[in-house]
Amino acid sequence: MSILTGEYNYTVDAKNRIRIPSKLKADMGIDVSGEDDEQKKFSVIFHTGAEGYLGIYTQEALDKKFAHIEELKEKDKEKYEMARKLLRTFETVESDPQGRLVIPQKFKARSNIKKDIVICGVIDHLEIWSREEYSGSEISSEEMAAIADALEF
Repeated sequence: MSILTGEYNYTVDAKNRIRIPSKLKADMGIDVSGEDDEQKKFSVIFHTGAEGYLGIYTQEALDKKFAHIEELKEKDKEKYEMARKLLRTFETVESDPQGRLVIPQKFKARSNIKKDIVICGVIDHLEIWSREEYSGSEISSEEMAAIADALEF
């Protein structure tokens, strides 16, 4: 899997479906090159982020992110319980053969997603923001310079 980057403007259709841009699917390691409809389907995992976005992960990315959780069972029971609660908020969604994903209603509501969305690549997952929410997070030139400096980029 490549590092996920970029920003894409899309809309949610009348049946709550979205498409992931082809470049992002390829960077996520999602292969939809099969010849029949079943081979063109893929699964991703949805999660509502604390900041109000809808996160999309591959199983591989989520496995890496949570690889240490089983160790917590013996070491830190409180953190293990927190992890169990967090993991219940993830849901696997399978695409249709055309590559569309239906956003479950509970995720759509939690993310305040209506029609216009912005899809962003963020290292190992995607963030889907309602355009209204995302517009409020524009970055000024000064802020971009400070971020690049802080991250030694």
